[in-house]
Amino acid sequence: MANDLARGRTHLGNERTHLAYLRTTVSLIGFGITINRFSTYLIQNDQAPKGGRLMLHDASNAGFGMVLLGLALLIWSLVRYRLVTRDIERGVIDPRHRATTVFTIGLLLLGGLTALWLFTS
Repeated sequence: MANDLARGRTHLGNERTHLAYLRTTVSLIGFGITINRFSTYLIQNDQAPKGGRLMLHDASNAGFGMVLLGLALLIWSLVRYRLVTRDIERGVIDPRHRATTVFTIGLLLLGGLTALWLFTS
């Protein structure tokens, strides 16, 4: 009985982790759309910074990148949820650090590009 309760708590923890991924993806996608729309607004009102910086002439590229990162994270969260569920049932937990590192670096790069555009304009 104690083993079944522990497995149940582990499954519930996996679901909470999956829901945290979902909240993060909604935030990334929403923030990316906001950046994209704000950049478009600035361009349409001739308030966008002038200059031919590569990929930073407007922030819509960074916004689009955040949306893509959010969608990729959404797909990964489902894959991870299924893999962890399988691992729980097998009684073996395999931490997947590589994906966490890749998504962190991706967000760091996109956030850095956005900050660079914002503070050097």
